[in-house]
Amino acid sequence: MATLQVGDTIDTFTIEEILYGGGMAQIYRAVDLLTDQTVALKVPLGDILNHPVRFYHYQNEERIGRFLNHPGVVRFYYRKRSRQYIIQEYVAGKELRTLVGPGKTLSLESAQALIQQLARALTYLHDQKICHLDLKPENVILTDAGAVKLIDFGLATMEGMDDLLAEDFSTPHGTPYYIAPEQLVARQHLAGSDLYSLGVMLYEMLTGHLPFPRSKKRSTTRWRLKVDPVPPRYYVADIPPQIQQIILKSLERNPKKRYRNAQSLFEDLQSYRDLPVTDKGEERRKPWQWLGFFLPTPSLNLPADIKIKPSGQQHYRILGAVANDDTADSVIEEVRHRALIHRGDATLLFVIEDEDDSHLLQYSREVEGEQFRRRLEDFILRFRHYNLDPTIRLIRGSVIETILELAENIRADLIVLGPPRKPNSLFLQSIVDTVTEKSTARVLISRPDNNETVWTLVESDPGQLSEDQVLAMDLFLIDCWFDHVEWIGDLALTLLQKKATPPEMREHQCCIKQWLLQLRPNPAWRDVVTILEPVHNEVHAIAGKMLAAAVQGDLETMKSIYINQALPGSCRFRQQLFAVSDHIGRESGHRDPGQLGNLFDSSCPIYATDIPSGGPLLQLHTIRQYIEDRSPTTLKTGSTADSPGTA
Repeated sequence: MATLQVGDTIDTFTIEEILYGGGMAQIYRAVDLLTDQTVALKVPLGDILNHPVRFYHYQNEERIGRFLNHPGVVRFYYRKRSRQYIIQEYVAGKELRTLVGPGKTLSLESAQALIQQLARALTYLHDQKICHLDLKPENVILTDAGAVKLIDFGLATMEGMDDLLAEDFSTPHGTPYYIAPEQLVARQHLAGSDLYSLGVMLYEMLTGHLPFPRSKKRSTTRWRLKVDPVPPRYYVADIPPQIQQIILKSLERNPKKRYRNAQSLFEDLQSYRDLPVTDKGEERRKPWQWLGFFLPTPSLNLPADIKIKPSGQQHYRILGAVANDDTADSVIEEVRHRALIHRGDATLLFVIEDEDDSHLLQYSREVEGEQFRRRLEDFILRFRHYNLDPTIRLIRGSVIETILELAENIRADLIVLGPPRKPNSLFLQSIVDTVTEKSTARVLISRPDNNETVWTLVESDPGQLSEDQVLAMDLFLIDCWFDHVEWIGDLALTLLQKKATPPEMREHQCCIKQWLLQLRPNPAWRDVVTILEPVHNEVHAIAGKMLAAAVQGDLETMKSIYINQALPGSCRFRQQLFAVSDHIGRESGHRDPGQLGNLFDSSCPIYATDIPSGGPLLQLHTIRQYIEDRSPTTLKTGSTADSPGTA
């Protein structure tokens, strides 16, 4: 996919400037055509077969960004998107790196003020159980007003969220100059690692040097596991001893000996003159760091509880093994259906088999990797259309071992494989048989989806439907509800942007209208028509009123109809779809009320307080927030009064 250029439009954003172009991502300054707000777009690039970690950085940052809300941390925005990219607030300013580096120093007062701001941001993050783990001058923006903004959460961890970088990659993550010693041993969710990096930054601000050699070699980087840093006063003698004590305490090899939290560091820095001077503060001699070549690596005696604690919720877990061939679509659809049916967590696994490092293979894989990244975008968007957020795993190894090992690690309840295929396919019969034999999870072989199934069922009596046919009917109802929700959101967005040609749901595009036309001639389906037709007509009538108000130039009335009629009407529509499902299930004898919770749980997801993961619900959330933020109080309160609390 070609990179965006100035003047291009993607979704509701128009590109104004290319801020950064690199191998992992392109960053743009853009204006939001809906809100007129200036934002930054981070668009992932490149192949993900030679460099799978690139996708992990993107996936990690997008998820953790949902939990961030602090003036010292960049803000993330979420919208319905036609491809994968991250939307952030645009911060006018410059990187801290422009002021810090070899031969560059800051005054003590300036460095103190910056570190204290960063300590406040870290206090917030750690209180949210988030560790940044890539703190460095490049990831700190100095605003034009003199404030700091912490950016780039691609390496961050959050308690309760799986750390996929730790699970799927053995090499250390982070920038060699700033990484804490314990992160060289194993990737760990440890707030003290951020305090170490903060200490390195303060050291560099005051001296123009680093506490250890400026090297990217892993062997040299590991010296910090064995020897002491060079005291800052070796380079700048007039650094106050108490400041040196603060820095060296932050740089302790054992995280237990560092500050217990960022607030403690902040307080010491604020009142450093009151601290008693110790021998460590007076030290100016340079230690023999080259002994790091020869000394054994000591035990850091790390805290026992340093791993990320799993979430208390244990959902039904589905693992889909995805091949980069024509079996992928059937696997994706089967995993999506099962995630909806079981209200489950979906993981999509792609196994990178070949370890050959020849240049020819790397080039071939680079082309394939870029193509597969685009396919992954399509897969993810399919899930997010239904407010599902799949986890992507790209793991090198043998197919059978990787599938079985990952299924065990995530405690999968179900493994979905593609049908056995040709000899060069992922899904050889032997692979399917071996995974089925050895896995403790249920193994399901996906089949091509038959879109004609639901349309042919109208010729039958609802009482004669099988369990699988009832399930197919329920999935059809889910599809139709989300399609209508998407239509309502797209219509509202188009009218708000005052575009000339709003989207219309013509008869052949409306799945429910077409279905009702087929149901009416069959008396066995009369009850279904009676349940569904009035609310379906109501939803279309509401959309017509929105359009009529906009055509007359009365956007305030259009907004009021959207908030007070379209959103509650969509929830009533969902409620009647549940009534249809319940009727068909009881007539056939196959009703399991808890089976399709995504559609039939008690509360309408349109009014959920959490930010939806994507798709039509996110569109409705965004537009509702936009309208309520810019409309009179009477309009805001109307949505609360009319919003249904249950389906």
